[in-house]
Amino acid sequence: MISREELISLYSTYYKEIFNYIYRLTGSFETAEDILQETFINIIEYSKKTTIHLDTAKSLLYRTAHNLSINYLKKNEKIDSLDDDNNYLPVRNTFDDDVIAEEIQEEILKALHQLDAVSRSIFILKRDNNYTNEEIARLLHISEKTVRRKLQSTLSQLLLHLKSKGFYEE
Repeated sequence: MISREELISLYSTYYKEIFNYIYRLTGSFETAEDILQETFINIIEYSKKTTIHLDTAKSLLYRTAHNLSINYLKKNEKIDSLDDDNNYLPVRNTFDDDVIAEEIQEEILKALHQLDAVSRSIFILKRDNNYTNEEIARLLHISEKTVRRKLQSTLSQLLLHLKSKGFYEE
């Protein structure tokens, strides 16, 4: 079983990163808190059966959080609040640019929540957490080719969505 000290170390090291990942997947602060708590409870339960190696704990935490988030999304089949302070776009100094950037950001979030959960996860891990395709593939137990394909598809869908809303012209 994982020791109290190891658990505290894991939590203090990864809780913000895992929370942000869950939050961006679910779009709900409260849900992210619940799933984060459930993630660590599952890790404790899992450690009673199997030895957890600290060098692979991060991957295990992400995988557990991912699965719990996907289960939540499938169970609820709804889009939670899109109020978010994600920074997908650089914010400029003028008021007009700030308003436009905020509108674009909101549209990106809407489009992201229309995607399947795996595509959304890949996009968040890549753009917000700066993971490589190889790291994403390993975390989600999919091939690098699938990661590249889903990323390309996601970016295309986001671009089409922004074009349909009048934010992008060729």
